[in-house]
Amino acid sequence: MTRASDGRRIWWLAGLLLVVAALFLLRGCEALWPLRRLTRRVLSPITSSPAAPGPPVEVATLERQLQGLKALVAEAEAGALFPDAPDRVLVLVDQGLVQRLLTALTPSEHIVADRYHVVITGARVVFEDGFALVRLDGRASLAGIAESDVFADLTVVGDLELPAEQEKRDVLKASIHVLAVDARQVTVGARSEKAEDLVEDLSRTKLEAFAALASSLEIPVRQEHEITIPAAGPKGPVRIAAASLPLRLALLSVRAFHGKLWIAMRASIGASPQPSPPPSVPAAAAGTPGPDLDGLSRDERLLRLHEEYRRPHEQFESLLARETVVREAERVRGDMVAVVRPGLVKEVAQEVARRYFDRVALDLSDIEVTKSGEIHTDTPVGRVNAGEWTVNVNLRHVRGTLKAKVPRIELQPDNEVDLDLPVLLEEGEGTAALRFAWKSHGLAKIVCKDFETEQEISGRVKPEEYPVRGRFLLTAVQDSLTATPRFDPAFRVKFELNPESWAKVRTALEHQDDITRCGLAFDPDKVFAQLQELVGKGFVIHLPRKLLRTVTLPVAVTESVEVEGRRVGVAVTHNALRITPEGLWYSIDLRAEISGAPRPGALGSPRP
Repeated sequence: MTRASDGRRIWWLAGLLLVVAALFLLRGCEALWPLRRLTRRVLSPITSSPAAPGPPVEVATLERQLQGLKALVAEAEAGALFPDAPDRVLVLVDQGLVQRLLTALTPSEHIVADRYHVVITGARVVFEDGFALVRLDGRASLAGIAESDVFADLTVVGDLELPAEQEKRDVLKASIHVLAVDARQVTVGARSEKAEDLVEDLSRTKLEAFAALASSLEIPVRQEHEITIPAAGPKGPVRIAAASLPLRLALLSVRAFHGKLWIAMRASIGASPQPSPPPSVPAAAAGTPGPDLDGLSRDERLLRLHEEYRRPHEQFESLLARETVVREAERVRGDMVAVVRPGLVKEVAQEVARRYFDRVALDLSDIEVTKSGEIHTDTPVGRVNAGEWTVNVNLRHVRGTLKAKVPRIELQPDNEVDLDLPVLLEEGEGTAALRFAWKSHGLAKIVCKDFETEQEISGRVKPEEYPVRGRFLLTAVQDSLTATPRFDPAFRVKFELNPESWAKVRTALEHQDDITRCGLAFDPDKVFAQLQELVGKGFVIHLPRKLLRTVTLPVAVTESVEVEGRRVGVAVTHNALRITPEGLWYSIDLRAEISGAPRPGALGSPRP
């Protein structure tokens, strides 16, 4: 028994020596590397259980795209993609803007899983078929090892997501959900055992560990705006308090297709917005089941996914062709495009117009109105022109208050908004000087002398509804949209004299009804009736220019956004505005840069 045991020990030691010798012989033989790696792992105890490798990048990308595409098809078939609701605002964010925000920070360095030093050298963003893809490319090496020659190429693919609850009001914060990681050994030079080990270890690292490479991203979409209506006064003929109209946006859904993020938002007007309905599930999170890929190889899975993708893609494009707002929006170029439906434009314009003319205090003076007329009388030789009267009314002081009612709004080409606004001139008061002059004609001169009389009169401004018609011209300037008024300043005021004033006027006219003055040719009753008719029609005055003020909507984007914990400056380089009967279209182009940021090649990335 002892001799047999010794024999087994000898054979076991001999086998072990042969394996060790084979490891040295196989060091440079690439064809036998798998055997060597298997032998090394059999002989090397595993101290921890590594994570299962994630799906290949190509498979994970196609699976996610197919999932989002099916969700888009379901929404489009149900008519819920972009419903024509009057309180909806659609914001389009071009994938090029997001890519520039990410690229502004490349190259950037990160530590993953407390073990790997990763340098991100490039970013690619693709928004298609319900999938907001973000791809980061770089190199990985072991952390804490100076001048390490062990490295691997790394690709991280994720999905850009915007949570429904947004903490900031000047930006939309997005996060990147990592879907797959692909680590590859660089093919330059001889293959390295340590590099291959690094590739395998990276592939088995949990996906959550790579979230540090793409933790957060802010998109400069402002969710709070305030339309400002300037004051007039306090001195002068018009006194108007300043007014503002808050406009708030709430995130409803986010969809990705045709190279853009289509962000649907709900708008509320006024100081106390109604609570927003719960946001719809973004296409990115729709739980549509995918094809069964169990037991298939990588190539078979890709083939199956491509086959599954083709039909819903064609179906979605067909459904999308029916969406008018999509066709129109895609004609507008810009890094960001805001689409405001006609119902919301009219609602905002109505509220602005109402506040524009609401509680306007008028204090007018030195307004003159002159009217004239003829008096014909019967004589033995027929009916003749007895003379001409002229009345001049000097409105020395007129006070009144304008109060606007609900206007009618129409959108017009050339960025104009037509306005038909009923304005109530509330009761006021005023004083005036009425000068009446009479000039006889023909035979009447023999028996009627010319005369002139002036009376101080007073009364009230007649409360009545008056139409105001005009338009606002909308213009995009550097940091705001402006609405410049184009109104006819002429305004008719109706003035009612008090009984005492009318009595003074009538007495002055009757004083001429005497044979020694003008009684034979002058009829006080007829002239008095004509004066009453004249005053009853009112007097056309011209409203002061101060009443017609420019309304401003600031639309400036924030000066910087946070990308991966660092500030990236953004600035508007171009903006444009277009109004059509279908709505308002506002687009901007942005520049993104980081001050003092390292340029590509500035960081010490691993050398091939």
